[in-house]
Amino acid sequence: MYYNVLLVDDEEIVCDGLTRFVNWEELGYRVVSSASSVAQALVYMESSPVDLVISDIRMPVQNGLQLMEIIQSEYPAVRTIILSGYGEFEYARQALRLGASDFLTKPVNFGELKKLLINIKKELDQERQEDRNRKEYRQMHLHHVLNSLAKGYIVDDQEEQAELAGLPWDREYCLIRFQHQQFYNEQADLNDVKELISRIASQAAADKGSVWVFNNERSEIACLWMPPVEGDTTDYLKALTESLESHQIEAVLGISERHRRLDHLKEAYLEAGRALQYAMLHHDRKITHYREIDHVLLTDYRIDETLAAEILDLLASPEQWSRIEAIIYSTIDAMNYEGCKPHEIQAFCIQILFMISQNLYSIHNMKSSAKTDNVMFATVRALLLSSDLTSMKDSIAGALDRMNQELNPVDQEAKSSHTIAKVQRYIDEHYAQNISLTTLSNVFFIHPIYLSRLFKEKTGKNYLDYVTEVRIMRAKELLKNPALKVYEICQMVGYDSPRYFSKLFKSLTGMTPKEYKEYT
Repeated sequence: MYYNVLLVDDEEIVCDGLTRFVNWEELGYRVVSSASSVAQALVYMESSPVDLVISDIRMPVQNGLQLMEIIQSEYPAVRTIILSGYGEFEYARQALRLGASDFLTKPVNFGELKKLLINIKKELDQERQEDRNRKEYRQMHLHHVLNSLAKGYIVDDQEEQAELAGLPWDREYCLIRFQHQQFYNEQADLNDVKELISRIASQAAADKGSVWVFNNERSEIACLWMPPVEGDTTDYLKALTESLESHQIEAVLGISERHRRLDHLKEAYLEAGRALQYAMLHHDRKITHYREIDHVLLTDYRIDETLAAEILDLLASPEQWSRIEAIIYSTIDAMNYEGCKPHEIQAFCIQILFMISQNLYSIHNMKSSAKTDNVMFATVRALLLSSDLTSMKDSIAGALDRMNQELNPVDQEAKSSHTIAKVQRYIDEHYAQNISLTTLSNVFFIHPIYLSRLFKEKTGKNYLDYVTEVRIMRAKELLKNPALKVYEICQMVGYDSPRYFSKLFKSLTGMTPKEYKEYT
């Protein structure tokens, strides 16, 4: 990356000599243009980015000092170097008072110019890094606030935190969740696709409202969209889908109902998730609104945790699948005996199938396809049309058999290790967020108890110890940056209390964050 240099001198030979006899690229710069007057220089700066201006003092109409005044007022981040002739030192002193980095006498000593350019580049590099850190911190804070609100994490000052992140608290919004086939590929591809979709979602808003995109799940991107007053949802969605298609991205979207206050974001998040889940059953559907989905998927049937853990443990061994079938059958019979209504039993069957299929995608690295989506869709439809327990059980048995046949005959130990590697990658990506076992369970569709045991078995560490190690390692890197305060770094790595962060850091490194910062 090069810094842009603008040369300003009414003598063309001076600009030509500076351009030709300085190895700009070697020093980290490039000459983007030259101007023969202050007016010409300002016209260029209005439309093109400039990092450094090298200008003569004496020029007709307006001189270099007048240019310095304008740059100081309108372009304070731009560095300047003044060229002056012998006997013009008073002008040079004025230029320094106006913010010039330094001055050089004509004819220019290229050795002195090179030293000056090296020093200025160091300053620009530091400013750019500080700006990058500030942007990174703001983005991390935004992701943290939106994830906390969307997933119902308890935050005492959530309205204040939303305000600090630039989020209007009381304004109409929709929540959109995206999934894409490439989200099941390796991490490098995953990050690239997520970044591209984030840019598309932001750019599609233009004059169609405000958009905040956040990284909510390993396999998803979420988007909080606030339309303009009297705005039409279809305007933004049309621009969004057209842009996705132009980039050849076949994303599936689930969209919530409209809500008003951000403390309802969890409800909107769940609605968008259900709409997305329903869309995945319809391979030819790209957008699904919550209001459009079948009533049975609205039934909030929560699978018993003990039952879920037992089934997910058995999934690791295909030879145990007959037991899974038997457990589901006995649960259906028990629900019928207890007087549950048919649509409640249907909802249980559908949720069990979703849980099993999503777990298989995660643990066994299976990829969604038109074929698998159609199989699931056909099973759900069959369940919806089932009028008795026998036909429901037959639908479940057929779906389980087809899933079992799709499993690759590879070593189960390798599959488990692959799963934990993905969990570790997720922690490495989301260490600044509130990562609990429940969070990881929701992301990877693995029961918390089973996940905790598997993580300890494969890594030799408790998952919380691993999260702490990742956070402290990242904190060490950030502490090397003199522009960042300890309390800022505390928040950037996922801790709310600076005191707790300092105590934890010292227990693991032998130094407080402040001592470590001074030592390094």
